[in-house]
Amino acid sequence: MYYEDEDERQSSYYNNSDLVIQGVPIEVGFEKDGLKHYSVSVEKVWKGQADALADIATALDSAACGIDFQLNEPVIIFAYESEGQYHTGLCSGTAQATDSLVEWLNNYDGTSIPPLPEEPPVVEPPIAIDCIPYSCKNGDRFPRCEGETVITYIVNPCQFSGGEGEPEEPLEPEGFTDVPNGHRNFAAISFVKDEGIVEGYDDNTFKPDQRITRAEFTKIIVAANFARSAIETCESNDLFTDVSQSDWFADYVCVAKNDNIIDGYPNGTFKPEDFVNFAEAAKIVVGAFGIETNPEDHLGVWWRPYVFALAKIGGLPSTFSDPNQQLTRGDMAEIVYRVMMGMEY
Repeated sequence: MYYEDEDERQSSYYNNSDLVIQGVPIEVGFEKDGLKHYSVSVEKVWKGQADALADIATALDSAACGIDFQLNEPVIIFAYESEGQYHTGLCSGTAQATDSLVEWLNNYDGTSIPPLPEEPPVVEPPIAIDCIPYSCKNGDRFPRCEGETVITYIVNPCQFSGGEGEPEEPLEPEGFTDVPNGHRNFAAISFVKDEGIVEGYDDNTFKPDQRITRAEFTKIIVAANFARSAIETCESNDLFTDVSQSDWFADYVCVAKNDNIIDGYPNGTFKPEDFVNFAEAAKIVVGAFGIETNPEDHLGVWWRPYVFALAKIGGLPSTFSDPNQQLTRGDMAEIVYRVMMGMEY
């Protein structure tokens, strides 16, 4: 799970919904285009507008997050609107009405996001200079340590080997210091590093569990698919209202927008500093890599064709559980690796 806590999960559900209500499903309506419609008696509204009786649609297929509502049982419904119809599903956060969830909604102001804990500093193991072997001018080498214990010589061991030469430089690790061989994303992170897609940080870390912003993710996906010259020469007089030409990510956003890889939000913003979730990431990846989608999937929730297209080619990491789930850098590497290898890169 990559939500910091339950507050953050519920905040994500709330902020990605057009309608949040407590209600009681009282009747199963018609089925059409892979959707089942329920008549829901509305008891309370936290977000959006709803009549006393609301028509709520959900997917028939549980694999598409469809819900088999129990009639006359109170539920909290997180729904989005598409063409005048409210849709919901397990992936939207809809769940049984519990006292704790109702209390959370009563106290949530709809704007604040729980602050993230400060990321603990990465402590790198110091290089034990005293344990670098003696390197003599004639080529002889003598250990300075046995295990973690420094060896005490009565005289410099190189005294009778032509004297001591320059100390050996410690070898730089080939991979990232925070991605050991046993890490679940080791192969994927090694791939994106070797291909020059991601460089990591100056301290030779990758920070695989750190979340990634919409700007960062867009930059990585565009850089993996477009020539450097195409990115640097991209021109657009109509970037998003919160993206300036001077921003470090502006060229990448320009390419992504011009190629219809990203759309932004209805209010004309891109929200570059927001953390990207799996739904958004799937749309960007499918568009950038030209992955085919199923036309029938476009009839449902907006993210369905993109998430399903990635799932079909094995492009989703094993950590995926919810389209609203925010990506980590490790997830990003895993998606890029799976997609590029699956396309016989």
